[in-house]
Amino acid sequence: MHRSIIFAIDVEPDGYASVRDDPRQGLTVALRELTDLRGRIEAFSKEPVRFNWFLRFDPQTEQTWGRNWIQDACPDLIPRLKQNGDFTGIHTHFRKWDGSRGIWFSDFADSAWRAHCLRGAIEGYISVFDAAPEASRFGDRWLSHELIPLLKKERIRYDLTLEPGSPAEPLAADRYASAWKPDHRRAPRIPYRPSAENYLVPEPPSSPPARENSLWLIPMTTTEPPQWGPIRRFPFLMKLSRPFNLVLRPRMLWTHLSAAIDRPRPEPLVCVLRTGDLAQPGFLANFRYIAARLARHRGLQQCRLVGVEEAVRSFEKAQGLEA
Repeated sequence: MHRSIIFAIDVEPDGYASVRDDPRQGLTVALRELTDLRGRIEAFSKEPVRFNWFLRFDPQTEQTWGRNWIQDACPDLIPRLKQNGDFTGIHTHFRKWDGSRGIWFSDFADSAWRAHCLRGAIEGYISVFDAAPEASRFGDRWLSHELIPLLKKERIRYDLTLEPGSPAEPLAADRYASAWKPDHRRAPRIPYRPSAENYLVPEPPSSPPARENSLWLIPMTTTEPPQWGPIRRFPFLMKLSRPFNLVLRPRMLWTHLSAAIDRPRPEPLVCVLRTGDLAQPGFLANFRYIAARLARHRGLQQCRLVGVEEAVRSFEKAQGLEA
C-alpha cells in the first residue's frame, strides 16, 4: 500500500503585511525551490509529484495589493501549477482593518465578517481559475463549529485546517485578535466527516450515506505522542503536538517526518509550507535541510505525493478494504 502525502503550500506574502510595498519575494523563492524538489523526488521515486497550493484572496490581500497580487508578485506561479496538474484551494484569513488604530487584526468573533472573507476568497479564486474551489485552509489554524455550515453552503469539499494536539492559546502574531486559537487537542488524526453536533467528532457510522460532495475534514499531521511544551497562557506548559511545518525545528521534524513516511498507514500524511517564510534565510535553510533528506529517503518509494482529492479517495478505498 502506497501512503499518500499531501504537501500543502499556503501562498502568502512574506510577513503579516499591511502596506502595498511590503515584500513578496517568497513566492518566487518558493516556486524555484519546489520546482527543484519536485524534479528530485520524481527522479528518485519514478512517480509524478503533485503539490497542493492554497492561495489567499481574502479582504486583506485584495485591499492591500489588489485581487491580482499573486500574478503581480510572481507571474510564473499560476501558469506553472496549472501546467503541473497541481491541486489548488483557498487560504483564508479573517483580518479586518481597524481605522481608528490603523491596524489589521484577526476578527474571529464576527460571523458576518467570516462569511464575507470566505466569499471574497472564493470569488478571487474563481477570477483566476474560472471554477469554484473545492478545498480550504483557514489562517492561524482557526476552525470552529460555526464555520462548518458555511463551508458546506459554499460547497467546499475538503478543509485542511485542523492541527490535532494543539491547545487553545493567544495568537502570537496578533495581540489584537478577537479570540484565542481554538483547542484541537482532541481532534481526530484521520480524515472524517464532522457530526452535526460537534465538528471535532466524526459523524456516526449509522448516519445516512454521505453525498458525493459532502465535507471532509483532513487534519494536518502532527507529532505524536504529545510532549510537554511551552504555550502562551497559564499554565505555560502543556502536553501538545506540533504540525509538520517544513521550516520549523528541522532536526526534530525530520525525525518525526521520516518515521511517518516509513509507516504504512491508510490516512494521508499532511505537511505544510508557507511561501512567505522562504524569503527568510533561516527558514529557507531549514526547508533545504528537510528537502535534501526527503528527496533521497528510501521510504518515499512507498509513498506518493498527490492532490487532496486523490488522497481522500485512496483513504476511502483503504477504509473500505479494512471494513
